[in-house]
Amino acid sequence: MIGDYDIQDAEERKMVSDTQIPAYESEFMNAKMFLQLASTNTGDNLYDHLCETLNKILAERPLNVIDFFEEYSRRIKEKRYKPQTDHLEDIYIPPSSFALANTIIPMLKPLPPGEPSTVDPADLEVADMSQNNMLQLLYYFEHCGLGLPRPEMFYIMLSMRKLIYKEPISSIRFWGRIFGTLKNYNIVECELKNEEYIKRNETYQLLQLDEVKHHDEENEELLEENRIRKALDEIARVQQFGGEGSKYPRQLPPEPKSLYEELPEPPSEPSGVGLNRMVYYVSTGIEEPWCQLPDVTPKQIRTCRQVYKSFTGNLEEPVLTYPEFPGKEKEYLRAQIARITSGTQISPLGYFTFGEEELGEGAGDEEAEEEAEEVPEPSKTAFIKNSKYEPPPLKDLLDPSMSFWVHHTPFILPQGRTTWWNPYPLPEGLGEGADEESKLGEAEEEEVDDYDLKKGRLSIEPETGPPLLTPLSEDAAVEAVPPWSVRCSSNIMDDFAIAVVRSNLWPGAYCFSTQGKLFQNIYLGFGLKYMEHNFSPMPLPPVQQEYPTGAEIMEIADPTGAEEEKWRVDHLPKPQEELPVIGEELGEGEEEEEEEMEYDD
Repeated sequence: MIGDYDIQDAEERKMVSDTQIPAYESEFMNAKMFLQLASTNTGDNLYDHLCETLNKILAERPLNVIDFFEEYSRRIKEKRYKPQTDHLEDIYIPPSSFALANTIIPMLKPLPPGEPSTVDPADLEVADMSQNNMLQLLYYFEHCGLGLPRPEMFYIMLSMRKLIYKEPISSIRFWGRIFGTLKNYNIVECELKNEEYIKRNETYQLLQLDEVKHHDEENEELLEENRIRKALDEIARVQQFGGEGSKYPRQLPPEPKSLYEELPEPPSEPSGVGLNRMVYYVSTGIEEPWCQLPDVTPKQIRTCRQVYKSFTGNLEEPVLTYPEFPGKEKEYLRAQIARITSGTQISPLGYFTFGEEELGEGAGDEEAEEEAEEVPEPSKTAFIKNSKYEPPPLKDLLDPSMSFWVHHTPFILPQGRTTWWNPYPLPEGLGEGADEESKLGEAEEEEVDDYDLKKGRLSIEPETGPPLLTPLSEDAAVEAVPPWSVRCSSNIMDDFAIAVVRSNLWPGAYCFSTQGKLFQNIYLGFGLKYMEHNFSPMPLPPVQQEYPTGAEIMEIADPTGAEEEKWRVDHLPKPQEELPVIGEELGEGEEEEEEEMEYDD
C-alpha cells in the first residue's frame, strides 16, 4: 500500500516537473520590484538602502561586519535625512517672513564700536537698558494674563537697544501698544538729555517770535485794508447821494456784532516740562523705523476730550471730526497718550517721595516748627525714588479701597495744561508776587477794578487739580462704575502671587506689583476712554441772526382799504368845543343865588 502511494507521488512529481519549468528571471524581477517599493513617509526604498549599505561595507571592509551592520544602516539613513527647517531652497518661504528674518539678523549682531570723540564721556552715555528686560516683564505679564507674544517682546527689546544709540535718550521704557484698524502702534516712552531739551526750547522760542511778528504784520495789513475800504465807501456814498445835505434813503440797521470773546489760547508747555516732559517714539512694526511724535498743545488736549475716533495706523492720516482737530493722526495719538499717561500711571504707596527740605544749621526743633509755619508750603511738582522704600504686604495692595496705590503723573487741567496759565494777567506793577493782593492799597485796588471794567472781564479763578502722589481712593466713579479694579494673580501660590490693577476708565491700562520692589505700567488697548453711554458728537452752534428782530426788518402784511380808512378816521383832529360867554354865566349865577336865598327864608 505504501509502495503504491510512493510510486504514484513520484509519477505526479515527474509530470509536474516536465510541464512547469521555474522562471528565475521573472521571480528575480518581482523580488527586485518589491524591494524598490518607496515608503509613503520618507520616499526611500529598501533596495537602494541595501545597495548603499553594502557598498559602504565593501569599501571599508570592517572586522566582524555582522556586529556593525545595524550601525552602518543607521548612518546611511541619517545621511539621507534632511529636516524641514533646512529646506530653504526646496520649501517656499513667504517674502514677508524672509524680509523679517533679514531685518532681525542685523539686530542680533553686536553693535559696531563708535568713532573716537573728544566729547565728555558722561555726555556719550546711552540709556540704561537694564530696567527693560522685556522677557522678565513678559514673565510677570503672563501671570497677569496679558502681554504680547514672546518673539515680539524680544524684537522690541532689540529695537529699543538700537534706538538709544541713534537718539539722545537718557532713559527709555516700553509704554505699550495701541491697536489700529490697519496697523498697530508700538510705543516707547523716553526722556531726553538736558542739552536736547534746551536746544528744542530755543528753537521753539524762535518759532514763536516769528509767528508773533508775522501776526503783527498781518494785523497791520488788515487795518490798512479796512481804512482804505471805508474811505472808498464814503466817496462812493457822497457821489451817489450828492453830499451830506441831500436826503438819504433809510439805511439798514448795522450788522450784528458778536459780544462773545474767546479766551486767549494758552501756550504749549516747554519741552521737558508738564505734558511734554517725556518724548514718545512709535513704530508700526518690527521692521519699521521709530518715529518721534511732536509735542502736545493745550488745544489738542481739549479737542480730544470732545471727540471719539479710532486709530488707523497711519501717522499722516487726517483726523476728520467735529470740532475740528488741529493736526493729523500723529498729533491725535500724542494727545491721547498724554491723557492715558496722566490718568493711568500709578505706583505703590511710598515708592516715590517728595523728600525733606533741610533747614539751616543750628536751628532747634521749635525754631524749625515756627519757620515751617511761617513759610508757606511750596507746590510739590517733582518727586524722587524713595531709597528707604519697604513694599507693603500683598493684602494691602489688594485692598479694594485702593488706598495703597497713588498717581505719580500730573493731572491735566481743563485748560489742557498741567499748570494753569492766566489768560488776563494784571498790568505790570499790579499784583506782583504771591502776597501782593493783601498789600495792595486802596488806589491800586481801584486801578485793578478799573482795569477789569475797561476790559469787560471778571477775574478768572485759577484751575486746580489733585496734587501728585494722590491715592487712587480719591478718584471719582463714573455712574457707579469704580475707576479701578484689583485682583491677585494666584490664590494658591501666595508666596509668588502679584497684584494686578486694571483701569476701568481707560480699558487696556494695567499695572502689576510684585511682593518685592518691582512694578510696571503698560497699556494694551485702542486708545479710547470708557463711555457710560453711546457717543454723541457735539451739536453745531446755533445760526447767528443776521439782524436783530425789530419792526424795521420784520415782514408785515399790507393793510386793507377798510383798515386804512379806519386808521384815517381814528387819527382825524378832534373838533374844538365852543366856550360860553362870561357875562351870561354871571347873570345866571346871581339869579340862582337869589332863588336860593328866597327858599331859605
